[in-house]
Amino acid sequence: MLNKFKRNYLFIVIFGLIITWFLGAIIISTIEPGSFSNFKNSLWWTIVTMTTVGYGDMAPTTTGGRALAVIIMFFGISLIAIVTGTISSIFTTRKIMEGKGLGKITFENHTLICGWNNNISNLIELLTKAKTIKIVLVNNQTEDDVNNILSNYDSNYIKFIKGDFTLDSTLNNANASEANHAIILNDEKMINDEKIILATLSLKKISPKIKVVAQLNDQDKIAFLKRANVDVVLTNHSFESFMTTSHITNPSVAHAIEHIIDKDAISNIKNRSIPDEFIGKTFLDLFNYFYNEKHEICIGTFYEEENIGISEFLSSDASALDKFIEKKLEDSGHSFEEKNKLNVDINPNKDTIINKGQGALIVQ
Repeated sequence: MLNKFKRNYLFIVIFGLIITWFLGAIIISTIEPGSFSNFKNSLWWTIVTMTTVGYGDMAPTTTGGRALAVIIMFFGISLIAIVTGTISSIFTTRKIMEGKGLGKITFENHTLICGWNNNISNLIELLTKAKTIKIVLVNNQTEDDVNNILSNYDSNYIKFIKGDFTLDSTLNNANASEANHAIILNDEKMINDEKIILATLSLKKISPKIKVVAQLNDQDKIAFLKRANVDVVLTNHSFESFMTTSHITNPSVAHAIEHIIDKDAISNIKNRSIPDEFIGKTFLDLFNYFYNEKHEICIGTFYEEENIGISEFLSSDASALDKFIEKKLEDSGHSFEEKNKLNVDINPNKDTIINKGQGALIVQ
């Protein structure tokens, strides 16, 4: 609202500058003889006088002309100072608003990180290390907490929106409709999986195409989150349990996984496109190609399976939450009867045929 007032005020001041310019040129061409009788010359002299540049190529000789010059200088300096100050104020206010997370994001094809936990720094570092990606943090943290993160990155690639990430208004400020991905973090201090489910519904309502990756504390809520049409569900407890037991039963496996997921490790897992000439060939052929030509180890393949409907997850005797989710989907005006499912095949048989649309998983 304040910036809108300033913009209107700026328009009025600029209009005043234009009026002063033309009016001054008309008056000086009337009261001054000689070169001032040419209206183009009068316009030139007036703008030079207003800006106090004073080239000296033209100067009034009459008392009236000199008095007019003083008036034009006074109005010109005042109005230009107001214009400069107002423009500076608009940009300063916008910068302050952005710092407080109260602005509006114009990013496109960006990634939303909704929520906050102790791993957010590592998460951002891994995302930015993988590729150039624009990120918007959406949470209710203090400015100091968020600015401690933002100060480590280019402000052209990471922004902050303050607010409840379950609300459409907050997500609209983050331009969720143009985002490619959304990561919803769980908060170890305040377990609220229902909020994560509601956020997923809100995101899918605003943008059905957005890929939502959500963290949960309670594995029993996974089914509910799938009903909300989430794309990927992660639970801390399942991974922690696996790693804890692996350190006892298979310590080499645990250390290998820790090495691969370490953000500073030289070796890590990547996905690669499969060249067309390998369509119809065996996995062994593909493995040899990556090993001999790319010096990478192919550990498996992946592909997206289409037409997986939400009805697969809904029970016949739908609960109140089932009905609530279905109602939200209907209200959004979108159909979620179909979605893509990512299938991963690790260490397939060497004679497995590579099909069109598959990608390769490799270890660098």
